[in-house]
Amino acid sequence: MKHGDLLVFGASSVVTQVDGVAGDSLVVVDGKIAAVGQERDLRAQWSVKKEQDLSGKLLVPGFVDAHTHPVFAQGRAEEFDWRAQGMDYLEIAKKGGGIYSSVRAVRECEESALLEKVILHFEWMQEKGTVACEAKSGYGLSLDAELKSLRVIAQASAKTGMEVAPTFLGAHMIAEEFRDRPEAYVDLLCEEMLPAVVEEGLAVAADVFIEEGAFSLAQGRRYLECAKDLGLALRIHADQFNELGGVQLAVELGAQSVDHLEALSDAGLEALAMSRKTHAGLLPAVPHFLRQSMNAPARKLLDAEVPYFIATDFNPGSCYTASLPEAAHFARVRMNLTAAEALWGVTAGAADSLGLGGRLGRLAPGFDAKWVALDIPDLHYFGYRFG
Repeated sequence: MKHGDLLVFGASSVVTQVDGVAGDSLVVVDGKIAAVGQERDLRAQWSVKKEQDLSGKLLVPGFVDAHTHPVFAQGRAEEFDWRAQGMDYLEIAKKGGGIYSSVRAVRECEESALLEKVILHFEWMQEKGTVACEAKSGYGLSLDAELKSLRVIAQASAKTGMEVAPTFLGAHMIAEEFRDRPEAYVDLLCEEMLPAVVEEGLAVAADVFIEEGAFSLAQGRRYLECAKDLGLALRIHADQFNELGGVQLAVELGAQSVDHLEALSDAGLEALAMSRKTHAGLLPAVPHFLRQSMNAPARKLLDAEVPYFIATDFNPGSCYTASLPEAAHFARVRMNLTAAEALWGVTAGAADSLGLGGRLGRLAPGFDAKWVALDIPDLHYFGYRFG
């Protein structure tokens, strides 16, 4: 007999996300999955210290949210009413809302208070089955506020047990005090902020929002090349409202992902299909939240075998949910994905995009013992029952 720490049995099925591995039970040793199979076979082979009966629940890999903005000091609920009245982004900004309102709040918030808020946000994610996430800064837009945000991400990770891939998003918008001299802000990002983030070891990746009203393609290139030279992985917001060439730049520079893609062009699709390395980040709850009719062309991306993930884009302004099952629902409704495709997007696909696919996103021998037991009859119900 082999000796294990835990036998988890009685699942309706274990969705392993690994071909050739199947069963209704698994064994854990030292925090890793040691075996997956049928209960009677595992009991014949393993002596375990503890057991857990799942009583017919569906066992799936722990969810991985590969695009979140959890460091904010307050919500922007009033803007939701303004949107209901027909105001667009520019009108909301003129009324004092938008990203800059979040920036002002983060800058004014003491680090200890900001930490308590991010702990709460990570706990919200965990309640909905998220075991790991990519967490961006980006509501500071100054050296001190961005470093504060990244420190808080690390501290909240340690206090909650949420595994985090921290991303520096100092290039979320041109800082308000630099609106009349945007190139000076890019100078600040490249010459001071990125080096400081790397020196303190606070991020593993850098991100930029390439969009009208944010960063131009040329500004984005300069920032990303600087980040890459400093050893950071790259993740890019692009093609959300307008196609500016950000997707092709992401592929050229070998970015881990390029996210949003509601305005993806045929040229961008072709670049991603030719690459098959840069992940398409699908954020289906965002156009729902913003009351937009346009969606990322998920079916075309999947048909072209572009690697992909599904994420919440959890943030106070354009998607105020920390629930990946909710994002999976909108992926099924607005992007016409199947349950299996949606589950892949919030598990294996997301983990792969963060370079964590060797440990997370799958349930098979050698992977971390992190799973979610879903109280649904079968996989078809994933993203079907919502709310």
